Amino acid sequence: METRACYTGPMRFAHRGLAQAAPENTLGAFQGAADLGLEGMEIDIQLSRDGEIIVAHDSNFTRMTLGHPTAFTNRRISEMTWEEIQAVELPYANHTLSIELPPHADVESMAIMPERLMGQEAGSDYVAALSRDGRMAHLMRFLDFDNWLSAQAGRLTVEVEVKSAGIMDRMLEILDRSPNVGQYILFSGVPDYIDEIQRACRMRGKPEGLRLGANLRYLTEETRRRVQESDFFEVGLNAGAFTEEDLRWLRDRGVQIFSNLGDDPNWWGRMCELDILGFKTNYAQAFTKWWQQNHGGQQGSKSARAIL
Repeated sequence: METRACYTGPMRFAHRGLAQAAPENTLGAFQGAADLGLEGMEIDIQLSRDGEIIVAHDSNFTRMTLGHPTAFTNRRISEMTWEEIQAVELPYANHTLSIELPPHADVESMAIMPERLMGQEAGSDYVAALSRDGRMAHLMRFLDFDNWLSAQAGRLTVEVEVKSAGIMDRMLEILDRSPNVGQYILFSGVPDYIDEIQRACRMRGKPEGLRLGANLRYLTEETRRRVQESDFFEVGLNAGAFTEEDLRWLRDRGVQIFSNLGDDPNWWGRMCELDILGFKTNYAQAFTKWWQQNHGGQQGSKSARAIL
């Protein structure tokens, strides 16, 4: 279902891809977000033992292989080669989210760790779930993601969250050759990794078109100082944790706000009132349905339209 043509709200970023379509941070989840017509997605990257950049949130495979009948593993990505990583199977069964908002979906742990993922939801134990859906997914390298992005018809903006140290030399090598560099926002929520990104782009030179960011979560005296000292296109702030005054302060410095997860209609309404640029969501379809019901006949976000 293509939703972009008639949508004028804040940019929708599928958190780790569209988790209703496939396990998070896998090709099926990315394709699902593209097929839905979203404006963007957020992905995570780790570094393998042999220096490959892997698209993955967790440092190990424990959560993503839960329920696999024979190949459960808790090995760490940093201790594995790409050849070993690409062979690991990630079950679809119990690893996708519902389309409709569940109770407490605004709480990240409830959204990405539903009872069924632990085999504790009635009728969705691992044996029953695998009998209904035996498909398996695999992780991919960032280089392969970049090639996939080149083949997409629509222009997707991609937030790339750095989740491990030592990744920037290889990342800048890839981005220097990428035709998609202007579609990426490179960021982290870890202060040391934020500094590593900023330092590498200053010393080596930031690829033309690349935008940088940081998941600051809250605006404090310390994070305001970081904003003033850094090259940021956007910062991530927690849902409900920023005000119109915060927006003005950041925009006066040329910095946009992306809201972190807050999948709750009360926050969605406030977020649209604030006219922020974009937000991460685990429930893009549910938000879009809500937006059409409440804002479909209105003009919508000026910020998002300016970017698209």
